[in-house]
Order: sequence, then structure tokens, then C-alpha cells
Amino acid sequence: MVLHSKFIIDGIPQEFTPAEILASVAEKTPDERQDGGTVLDESLDPPPGAISLDPSGIDGYLKSVLAMRPQAPVPFAESWTRSRIACALIDTMWRNGNFKLDDLPLTAKWRCNPGRVGDMAAFYRSVEAAADYIDNLRLSLRRYSCEEGDFDVQFATPFSGAPLLVDDQLHPDKKSWVVYLPFDTSDYRLGGSMLAGSLGLQGGTAPQVSDGDYLMDCFEVVRELAEDGVLLSAATVGEGGLYTALYRMTRGGTGSMVDISGIMQACGESDPVRILFSEVPGAVVQIRDMDFDYIDAELLLQDVAFFPLGHPSADGRLHLEASAKSGIQTILESLMQNAEGED
Repeated sequence: MVLHSKFIIDGIPQEFTPAEILASVAEKTPDERQDGGTVLDESLDPPPGAISLDPSGIDGYLKSVLAMRPQAPVPFAESWTRSRIACALIDTMWRNGNFKLDDLPLTAKWRCNPGRVGDMAAFYRSVEAAADYIDNLRLSLRRYSCEEGDFDVQFATPFSGAPLLVDDQLHPDKKSWVVYLPFDTSDYRLGGSMLAGSLGLQGGTAPQVSDGDYLMDCFEVVRELAEDGVLLSAATVGEGGLYTALYRMTRGGTGSMVDISGIMQACGESDPVRILFSEVPGAVVQIRDMDFDYIDAELLLQDVAFFPLGHPSADGRLHLEASAKSGIQTILESLMQNAEGED
């Protein structure tokens, strides 16, 4: 019924029902046609202020994220919805099947709780964001539904349950490279992230996740690498962020040396916590050393940014380095300090 309801949010009547919004990208609409009545709700805006965390607590933050059950952040419904779509598509890249991005119609399942303030408004904004982002990606929505429950939405493709084409655990090739590719041009922010939720932090801003054209470019080149057997292993960066994805790739017993300094310098970001736990959709891939130049050229040709993070390690652990300064800056500062100390 809620799909065909009229919505009044923050006292403002909305022009379309959710079903009417989704009709622009849906292959067909549900059979339900009756009047769904009117839904009144209020938006839940995040408290003002940025989220700032101590970088010395990174290992503890990872434990908090791993112990948390994923939960949709109601105040960030739009950006979170776009991120769920992006991650569903990225997940599909590691699956067996003969497909390109435009062969992947999506299915969506929403939940919303009419008895909880903010849930219905979040559902409506989520539907708007989904329709807009799916349209930007030139995709379609094959099926969609909504049932009662705390606000949530899950997306899948026809290949979401197919066997893996690429391993999800790091291979113990010490010369190979672990590489990070963000699939969106968003800033790294912690609002709405699993880390913020695990620590009870409700403020901040979330990554916008709105560059559909860039995701399409990334998908095309990385899917081709997967099909050609160039990738030793791969994982989607989504819920929990980059550090969580890297940790999960080590569960087979092979660790990794990880240096995110290049990402920090390229993004002008001084806070490693944002880089590690912000939920900008992306991928971590492992490539052979002999394929590095080839992959560098392919990504450059498609204007796709990538960041070499390091190499696998035999001890099964993640070893992290992070600096917002370039190597040259560090060397020059060291030389200056030594010079000042001379008599």
C-alpha cells in the first residue's frame, strides 16, 4: 500500500507517489493499484558538526565496525541508497557470467516502519535517490517491493548469487600489488558510516555518491580485467569502508602492508580515519607485479584513478602507514631539522 500512498513530508505535500517515481526506471509496476491513502512524516536531519576521531584508535574502530550489524542511517537515506546501488553493481563484477553493466537490471526491496518518526520520510527520499541514480547509470529496475520493518533497502542484480569469478582472499604472492580504486568522486566523510553508527555518532556529512558516469567508466575497465583473469583477488569497498574490506581479504591467512599516504595526498585529506572508514563505493584488487604497467596504462586510458597500497605479507595481519605529506616533504623536513641541530 505504501508504494501508492501520497506523502506529506515536513508539512509539504509531495507531487508523486513512490510507485509513480519508480515508474520512470521500472520495467513494470506492481499489480497493486488501490489508493494507498496519505502518509505524514518528518525528516530526521543529522546534528550539525563534523565527525573527528583520533587516528591512534584505528584498530579499535575496526573492531567496533566488525562487531556491528549493518543498519541503514535514516538521516542519510539518499546518499546511503546510492551507495547500496553502487556496491550491488561492484559486487557483481567478481561473479561468473557474461554481462556488461547495461545488462544488469536491478531488484530492490525496501523496508519502512510507519510507527517510527523519520522512517517514512527516509523511504520516500530513498525512492527518489534510487530512481535518479538508476537513471543516471542508464539501468532499469526489474522488480521492487516494500514491506514493514525498520528502514532499509537492498539491491541485487541477476548475477548477485552467481559463483565467484575472482577470489575474495589475498593470495600469498609477496611481489603482487594490492590496489585501491574508488568508484565515485565523493569526498571522504564519516556521516552515516558503520563506524559512526558503532560509536553512536549521529552528525557529520556523508559521501554524496552521485557520479554515475565515473562508476560506469570504472565498471567497464575493472570488469574486463576480472574476465581476463588479471585479478588475483578482489573485494568491494562498501559497508565499513576501505579498512574493513582489506581486513576481510586477510581472513585466508595472508596479510598486507597498506600505505594510504598516496590517497591522502591526492585528496588533500589529513585524517586517515576518513580514508579508511568512509563508505565511498570502490574496490580493492590484487594484481601480479608483471601486470602493473599494463593495468596502469588501461586505467589511465579510461581516466580511472587507482592507488597502489602495498604488497601481501605472510603474517596474516594488516600493517598500516598513513601520512598526508609526500615523501619529498618528509625528506626535506628531516634535512631541515638536522641542519638546525648542527653547531
